[in-house]
Amino acid sequence: MLYFHKHKLVFLAAPKSGSTAIEHALAPKADIVFQNDPNLKHCTFQRYKWRVEKAILMFTDTPPETTALIRRLDDWLGSWFRFRHGAWLNGTPRSTRGLSFDQFVEGYLSDPQPPYAAVGRPWRFLIHPQSGTTVDHLFRYDAMAAFTDWLGARLDHPITLEQRNVSPDWQITLSPELRARLEAKFPEDYDLHARARTTAPA
Repeated sequence: MLYFHKHKLVFLAAPKSGSTAIEHALAPKADIVFQNDPNLKHCTFQRYKWRVEKAILMFTDTPPETTALIRRLDDWLGSWFRFRHGAWLNGTPRSTRGLSFDQFVEGYLSDPQPPYAAVGRPWRFLIHPQSGTTVDHLFRYDAMAAFTDWLGARLDHPITLEQRNVSPDWQITLSPELRARLEAKFPEDYDLHARARTTAPA
């Protein structure tokens, strides 16, 4: 999470959505930086509204606006699948070594989920469960150029992203049947992605 006091803006770092690259580019400009420990770096919208925003309001009269990125659920799961294939997880319950992406998604659809597939949901990260509200400026991950153009203009600071914490770049496929089951079980995640911005607000 990054807070820019002068520009009255908070960037919430949704996992597996380019947050490490954005943090690396903009942390020196931010007034508050939550990083390193995942519970701090990936502060959810609910926790931000519950605690962090109240702390910020000790120093300003109006709440800052919020922004974040969201990936389509199956694409987001693909990033987790590749990430958890890494050697540092070999032999642990969270490793996806030896699994196909279909098997990983089957695990994600299970109840309870096996440890390797227990990765949460974008919707839960970005939605306040009581009010149903989300961040002020939610962009699609696949519209990264539009997001960085808007963010750079908002912060008066051109943004050049370097690849950071990138999952292995190899092709994976998901069966149409499993994709349909994902869409049926988690419609909120797909709807939130569909409603996210692909262009800068007017």
